Amino acid sequence: MKRILFLLLVISFASCSSLKYSATKNPDNYKNIKAGNKYIFHQSDGSKTPMTVSSISKDSIIGAKRNERISIAKTNITEIRKDKTAVAVVATAVGIAAATVIIIGIKNATDDIEDVATAFGTGLN
Repeated sequence: MKRILFLLLVISFASCSSLKYSATKNPDNYKNIKAGNKYIFHQSDGSKTPMTVSSISKDSIIGAKRNERISIAKTNITEIRKDKTAVAVVATAVGIAAATVIIIGIKNATDDIEDVATAFGTGLN
């Protein structure tokens, strides 16, 4: 049970974001970036800026963070990730619930088999 929970937590944290742009893999290819979506921008100085994209111009990406307008030069962007924390949390919760139901079901089935065996006198317990 502990291994299953650990595995679900690892999968959950690994799937919190998906790569939409990488300067090393596909430079100047911003086709996966859509206006109106929220992304986390990793910049060449090491900073990370989460913002909702409002438009993409020739040399920068414009968006908003807490009602503040932000413009990031494309030359400063090393990576863009889409945040999927909510999806990962829901998937983890569903996984934990499913594991719990399966474990309880197996325990109850084992108890029922023992009761039947006792009733017929086979002494499986």
